[in-house]
Amino acid sequence: MSRYAVIPRIRVQNANMQSNGFLLGGVPLMAANMFAHNLARQLGTQDQGIIYIHHDQQRLGGQAYGKFTPAQRRGAVFIGKKDYSSKNKYALSLQPTASCHLEFSLIIKFASSRLSPEKLTHILKRSRFAGGQIIEFSEISTHHENELESALKKIKTGFVILDRQDLLIEYQQRNRINRIQAFTQLLALKSDPLRTFFNDQSLSWISATNLGYALLETATDQRTGIRQAQDQHSTAHAYAEPLTGIVQYFSLGEILRKSAEADDPSWHELEQLLWTYQWPQDDIFLLQQNCTNAN
Repeated sequence: MSRYAVIPRIRVQNANMQSNGFLLGGVPLMAANMFAHNLARQLGTQDQGIIYIHHDQQRLGGQAYGKFTPAQRRGAVFIGKKDYSSKNKYALSLQPTASCHLEFSLIIKFASSRLSPEKLTHILKRSRFAGGQIIEFSEISTHHENELESALKKIKTGFVILDRQDLLIEYQQRNRINRIQAFTQLLALKSDPLRTFFNDQSLSWISATNLGYALLETATDQRTGIRQAQDQHSTAHAYAEPLTGIVQYFSLGEILRKSAEADDPSWHELEQLLWTYQWPQDDIFLLQQNCTNAN
């Protein structure tokens, strides 16, 4: 028997805002899934999916001439000799960073019928999220696996993150362009052209985020220098590239309202909101959601 843990209004200070090498500010779904995985390991169980509800993100930096410049708050952690300052051989050069303050709620499905809110609270008080410090969260509650609607009602407001791979595929096919062109053009569309193109007046607030990694080589243990690996000589690792996808911020209140309507079955199965991680093939690690169409 599984059980849901509801962690409302988590506030994180100075979280990493860099989703991957070329993307800033994407919703931290990868961090949230790995956070849930870490909690499950500490609880001696398994995580079976998460629902991420966005409340707020405060980017740390300055805005000038239409461009955002991330605040630089710390020095580098590079280790090569060339990374040291040319003027001071003891000082490392600056490593660019991008940070933000976050407020969000998490619903985590655990493969255990016995969850202690007190133990979860104790773990969260000494945990970090996306490199940032968890400074506050509301009272944690747990719910039976058939009480997901009650769990969502504990949050009440916010924006649920939906996988919108379907929009990307449709846009690419109808315009007969490649996937990268479709990706950049779709993100550039304003609300009105977006709704007109897909003939969906409820469509808005689409964004991009990191949804996985694809290995660029076969895993090896024949080199060292692996960050955070306790055994440098036996830890298998590989270079990888990020997999960026399209997501939508969708009103939680709207989902709860439609789930209660008998004549609208689109949100009767709330389990479709769960994000899970998996290896669809040996060289791809991917976050996926059961839902691919918001109505």
